[in-house]
Amino acid sequence: MGRREITIAITSSGQRRILTAHQGRRLKELLSDAGIFFSLPCSGNGRCGKCVVTFKAGAPKATALDEHFLGKKDIDAGRRLLCRCILEDDCEIELDGRQGTNEEEMLVEGAMAETGITAAECDAFGIAIDIGTTTVVSSLVGKDKDEKSHIISNRYSVNHQREYGADVISRIEAASDKEKKKRLQGLICSDLYSMVKSLLKDNNIPEKELSEVVVSGNTTMLHLLRGFDVEGLGRYPYRTESLELEELSLKDLLNEDFESDVRTYLLPGISAFVGADIVSGLYYLDIIKGGKKTLFIDLGTNGEMAFFDGKELSVASSAAGPVFEGGGISCGIASVPGAICHVTIEGERVQYETIEGKAPVGICGTGVIEAVSELRRNDIIDAKGLLCEEHFDTGFPLAEDPEGKSIVVTQSDIRNVQLAKAAIQAGLKELLSGQEPDGIYIAGGFGAGMNVQKIRDLRLFPEDYCDKIVVAGNTSLKGAIKYLKQVLVGREEGDKEELIAISQMAKESILAAKDGFDESYIDALGF
Repeated sequence: MGRREITIAITSSGQRRILTAHQGRRLKELLSDAGIFFSLPCSGNGRCGKCVVTFKAGAPKATALDEHFLGKKDIDAGRRLLCRCILEDDCEIELDGRQGTNEEEMLVEGAMAETGITAAECDAFGIAIDIGTTTVVSSLVGKDKDEKSHIISNRYSVNHQREYGADVISRIEAASDKEKKKRLQGLICSDLYSMVKSLLKDNNIPEKELSEVVVSGNTTMLHLLRGFDVEGLGRYPYRTESLELEELSLKDLLNEDFESDVRTYLLPGISAFVGADIVSGLYYLDIIKGGKKTLFIDLGTNGEMAFFDGKELSVASSAAGPVFEGGGISCGIASVPGAICHVTIEGERVQYETIEGKAPVGICGTGVIEAVSELRRNDIIDAKGLLCEEHFDTGFPLAEDPEGKSIVVTQSDIRNVQLAKAAIQAGLKELLSGQEPDGIYIAGGFGAGMNVQKIRDLRLFPEDYCDKIVVAGNTSLKGAIKYLKQVLVGREEGDKEELIAISQMAKESILAAKDGFDESYIDALGF
């Protein structure tokens, strides 16, 4: 006897849809086929417990992983891990709350300031795009009659490839399957297509008036966009398909129809883990033109870093993990409204700030880093990173969410912060080789929200570095905008040569292959 057909009601982002499926269908496959966005931070491997959905009716029997991550109260309320759900009966599911709309409302730090110029005052238009692992950010740029360029509008969205994991390694692994690889490409192409269309529509710009698009991003994101094989990015010797500055049409790139042939540029990269986003940042900051010893760090999952000693450019990446973006943390979330982003602790009295001043729902990257630094400053954790006995088993409480659930920093969270900071510290030691930079730029979404003084006790950077640090924001997008402005006025050749020069002159250090790196890493674990 065959499996009977069941009805599934899905509420996501305020919209309700009715789907049908045969008994035994996996929820994640059903949502994927229906084009409904969901996030699997650990790529659906049941390691993180973050893909929580709520069954209003027809909840399946709780699995062992549901019981491990959620507890009896949540299970009784109908909550389940999306990645574990197998549907057997008619049901009603809500993706909002912990799993759904919060991520769609993600705050993008360091967005470009709009100039107040309207599209009506410009006669040529281009769009700059930065494809991040977590978010996709774009700026609409217009050229006026005096050949001056202006930022007219910004737009951002979640990178919907998060359906296959929060980090590049998860997506590389997923792309080893041909169908998943095709879907990964389709998701990012859809994100870009929607973004371009929305920017034009919102500013009353006819599609035929868009002439240029410039795209930056890390190597994995650009490879997935192009449909390239990414398996070589995930294992030594980390081979790439292309790191060149590419020029093609937007229609061919996205496989979508446009009224005009929009020239599209993909900025060049350096290696598998030091991509176009880093080249774009170095180009924007004019680092190789300055002649000074300058350190550039993008504090993200890969911890990319570059050092220009006045003559030579050295680059490296150090696997910091997703901590700086709130990943791998028990109560961690992305930078959404209600995320705890700043923390001050005096004794055991906690003061915190949340994004947009909303009720606390979790803790984002800056919040967890500041919290750990403050715990160390107050001797609630010791120099080895151990929580005091009172909080060792249950974690240190920061706040309660609207449902009364405690938002805590656990011993495991502290250990993950230690691993991330050790990766950065050890990487910097190897990259600098005893030299001291004159200036330091911190880029990326985490860097945009970072308060250097608040994290001194974390020992992420040497004490004498802190006064040299400049928080630079999203330099990947800023570099794409800089190049787009040159393209719009037909003066891009010099800048094109500079971008190519940066990508070609860089010498990459493979940190894991360096003698002494493991020792440096272990030494950097403590506070």
